[in-house]
Amino acid sequence: MLFLKECKKILFSLTFLIYIIAVSGFYFTQFVPDIEKEISPPLQNSDDYGTIAKEIPEILMPSAAKGLVTEYMRGYYTAYPIGFYKEVKLSEKKSTQIAEIITEITGISKQELDNFFDFEEDGITMIPDGNGGYMPVVKEPTLPEINIPDTMTYEHFRELMRKADKIIGGGSDYSDDYIVENFSLVPKTYEDALEDYNAVIEKDRISGAFARLFCDYIGIIVSVLPVFVAVSLANADKKSRIEQLIYSRKISSAKLIFTRFSAIILMLSIPVILLAFTATFSIEKLYSENNIDFFAIPKMSVCWLIPNILFSTALGIFLTEISSTLIAVFVQGAIWVGSVMGSAGGLTGNIGKFTLVCRHNSIYDRRYFIEDLNKFIFNRIFYTVLTIAIIILTIWIYSKKRKGGFYVIHKNSAHKS
Repeated sequence: MLFLKECKKILFSLTFLIYIIAVSGFYFTQFVPDIEKEISPPLQNSDDYGTIAKEIPEILMPSAAKGLVTEYMRGYYTAYPIGFYKEVKLSEKKSTQIAEIITEITGISKQELDNFFDFEEDGITMIPDGNGGYMPVVKEPTLPEINIPDTMTYEHFRELMRKADKIIGGGSDYSDDYIVENFSLVPKTYEDALEDYNAVIEKDRISGAFARLFCDYIGIIVSVLPVFVAVSLANADKKSRIEQLIYSRKISSAKLIFTRFSAIILMLSIPVILLAFTATFSIEKLYSENNIDFFAIPKMSVCWLIPNILFSTALGIFLTEISSTLIAVFVQGAIWVGSVMGSAGGLTGNIGKFTLVCRHNSIYDRRYFIEDLNKFIFNRIFYTVLTIAIIILTIWIYSKKRKGGFYVIHKNSAHKS
């Protein structure tokens, strides 16, 4: 049976072994240490409960204005237009439009901004610690004095921020999706921390909270490694010249591509699901007195991680058919790096409609995930549907190649197959 042969081929391949080692490595080095940290209720009168994003105009407005002035002064803007990190450099016309927004908010003219030569970016500086060593200290940016007039309403300020976001190209720090998280973080109160704790125990039933964290860590690795498994199988077929034998057989292109694709998905999903159950058993053992949701991590893994495996595998198969294995690895690698960098600014609750690598790097802050739940559902359906489209296109191309009617790009030349 072709399906079993493909599964066996994957099972004994080097790339599959590397995949297992990498996924298991992430599990044991990243996730397991978090399991071992006991979940306990917050203590009253603690000095630090962490931070929380709350929409407080008195905090958000001066902080966002400072951010916009800083980016104008440095000459580029950070944005995540479709979930991928991007440094945006504006044209002179658009830069002037940003300066006009700054002027309306702060009263600082474009001429004053352009002639402020003492600007320094924020960062980390080292200062003596008094014991012969040095300690890192956060250095604030050096900017013109920023004052927002009392006549500036919060509603109009947000309108100006949306306008700035549109000029930058969308997905900037000033968009409705990011502005509160970026510019209105405040210290958590005891009540906030207690609410987080109760949500983990009562609503997530503990394992639901760990399910998000599990998918956060494993999602990083399964968003890129499947492409290596896919292209290695194609390379193995080319080296053994089995491709020519397949071309001569009557098996349909659809059956052939779908069988290979299904075999890869099954084999790559098995280690993830096994680790999901392993995590569940560990959590159940540690919190045996609690009412654990036994299937929370496996269910979340299917919904969260399988679309990543689907997409990475489909793209690898598709690009290998039309070009080369090198191009397939490069393209998927670029998508992966862009997505990971795009989530670096907010590791908890960072889920956009087109974010490949969804992030929620905490067992707490359940409300952030619930707020983004509709986007999460759209996101996972989007990548699943996109995968189906890529596979259909791959079948069509493969069928054309078997009939000798498709041009395949290899390096710097094109060859008709």
